[in-house]
Amino acid sequence: MIAEWAEASTGALAWDLYCGAGVFAARLAEQVGATGSVLGVESARSAVTDGVTALRDLPWVELTAQRVERWLGHRTGSAAPQVVVLDPPRAGAGKAVIAAMTASAPDRIVHIGCDPAAFARDIGLYRTAGYHPTRLRAFDAFPATHHVECLALLERTP
Repeated sequence: MIAEWAEASTGALAWDLYCGAGVFAARLAEQVGATGSVLGVESARSAVTDGVTALRDLPWVELTAQRVERWLGHRTGSAAPQVVVLDPPRAGAGKAVIAAMTASAPDRIVHIGCDPAAFARDIGLYRTAGYHPTRLRAFDAFPATHHVECLALLERTP
């Protein structure tokens, strides 16, 4: 579903924020192809090391070990991504990350959230930044628990 909603074009630039070992980056890489580029960032160095090893056959994928908000701060003035996929920790992405990310003006954002309250707060921040949810799904990923995975596709308000 995430790849379907991302719809990255051949040759496009895509970002995978909070990328872990690069599972979503790999799917984005298939979409953009060798003429495109996927940039991923994750604060856990061991996950990035594993991802670099696992994705070594996809040289158009670049994974970086750094805090997402710091990485986004270095993107100011660089090329805008066509799509951003992000799967932040339980606390959500928050104001600083969403402001910096939306300032880069991606066409589409696929946001994954594992805490419904943080997810709802982040959706409100996107709306303030001029993005609105066009698709929304919730999954009971862990039956008989309070955990719910939420997914949203956000696009710029016309």
